[in-house]
Formats: sequence, structure tokens, C-alpha cells
Amino acid sequence: MALWRKRPKRKKRLWGFLLIVVVAALVVSFRLVEKIGPEKKPGDRFTVKRVIDGDTVELLGGDRLRLLSVDTPEKGEKLHDEAMYLLADVAQGKPARIEFGKNRRDRYGRLLGYLYVDDTLLVNKMIVDSGMAYVYLFEDADLGRPEVKSILNAQRGAMARHAGLWSIKRAPEPYYIATEHSFRLHRPSCKSVTDLKPGHFRRFATREEGLAEGLSPCRNCKP
Repeated sequence: MALWRKRPKRKKRLWGFLLIVVVAALVVSFRLVEKIGPEKKPGDRFTVKRVIDGDTVELLGGDRLRLLSVDTPEKGEKLHDEAMYLLADVAQGKPARIEFGKNRRDRYGRLLGYLYVDDTLLVNKMIVDSGMAYVYLFEDADLGRPEVKSILNAQRGAMARHAGLWSIKRAPEPYYIATEHSFRLHRPSCKSVTDLKPGHFRRFATREEGLAEGLSPCRNCKP
């Protein structure tokens, strides 16, 4: 009989413990929701919050966007600051529309896409047209895509006007090389193109000839 009488006490203790756990869970969840705040509107997510460099922005929703098909100078290189200020002047604080490529994100978790502001202004093209960026394509690039075509034409126009990057004087090489299926242009002495077999590379008489086709300068030999 003594054992039977002790059971209600054990049940009371168990129910008391469960009640404490439930209350604690409710308090924690309430605080977490309070910190998160209200859900942002869909349009807010793609507002450009700030510019990180000439081809990367941070969106109000927290994502970073890397502009597709373009490459601006790195920090410490000529026109780096000018490219960044231009992008900020055109896009910062504005609601944006993003057209994504085949891959929605890169290995760093950044969004990849073509950035439109004011409904119709393709920012990627504008940066290239100003001479502040090179066309930058990869093997999986859709060359028939309207954005890619317009960006390529913008680069040719910037070249003809000697705008921005195209006004910088460079010592010419005897010729330039691009490997098979690659969109990078190399100096003949570049380690990336040593020991190439005939038929597996293209040769260009001038730097401009290769870049006009949509190639971009190798980041190692920097032609």
C-alpha cells in the first residue's frame, strides 16, 4: 500500500516538469520571433542595399548578387573605385529586377544574375558600355541570350570610343592565345597556355581582336 500511495506524487512531479519545459519553449520561441521581425515584402528583397565593388551588390533581403557576364577591376587596380561609384550611383537604394542565369548561385553562395533597375536599365550592360568592366563569360554561357548579346555589343562600342579601361596604354605582345572552349585571353608567356598542342588553341594578332570576340583578360598574365 505504501508503494501505491507514492505514485500520485511521482505523477505530479512529472507533470510539473513537463509544464516547465513547455513554458520555457514558448518563451524562447517568442523571443526568437520577436528578434526576426516581420516578413519583408517580395519587392523589398531585391532592393540594392549597398555596393560591395564594381560588380557585386548586397540586397536588402541579405543576399549578395554577383553581376553575370562582367568583370570590373579588383581593389588596387586602375578604375576600381570609379566602377564602384558608378554602380552605386545607378543602383544603390533602388528596387531591382533580377534575371538569373543557368546557375542561380555560385560556390560562395552569391546570387548570379542580370540586374535591372528603373524597369529597363540593364546595369551589367551599362557598366561595360562605360568602359568600367570587361565582358566575362564561362563555358556554359548562353551566347544567344539577349543580355549577353547586348553586353558584347556594349564592349565593342566602349572599345571603339577608347572609354575607361580601353584608354589604358599596354605594351603589345607579338600575339595572344585562347585555349580551346575558353573565354580567357592570354599572353604567349602565360603559364596557363604552355605546351599547347596545335588545333587546341586560337591565336590572335592583337589584344583587341580577341576581346572583341567576347574573351576577357586572364587574371594571371593580365594582357
